[in-house]
Amino acid sequence: MRSIFGFVLGITVSLGLAGTALAQQVCPRCGVVHTQPQVLGNSLQAEAQSEATAMASRGYKGHVRGTISGVRFCGVGWSSSSSNAPTCTPGGGMTLVADAVARGADGWYRVRYWR
Repeated sequence: MRSIFGFVLGITVSLGLAGTALAQQVCPRCGVVHTQPQVLGNSLQAEAQSEATAMASRGYKGHVRGTISGVRFCGVGWSSSSSNAPTCTPGGGMTLVADAVARGADGWYRVRYWR
């Protein structure tokens, strides 16, 4: 039994839990927020999700991180009623590269990155 547990643990670690995040969305069928693991191929998406999760867990409605390599503009926002929380946006000429949302005790926290 120990060898099976060690094998499973080894696979989990080697797959890299840093490449996962929790996706939180309102189910269109039942209206309940479901949380499920989501594998992320975009490291900027993982960074944005990490920032949104930190904001939600602290109830902090502002930036919790400094400058992120590869990001030219970061917008953060909060809404008590919608996962589509408004954020600051760049003036133009940039491409959205990450958009993450996390549910906190008092609402939705959103982080978006552009470059």
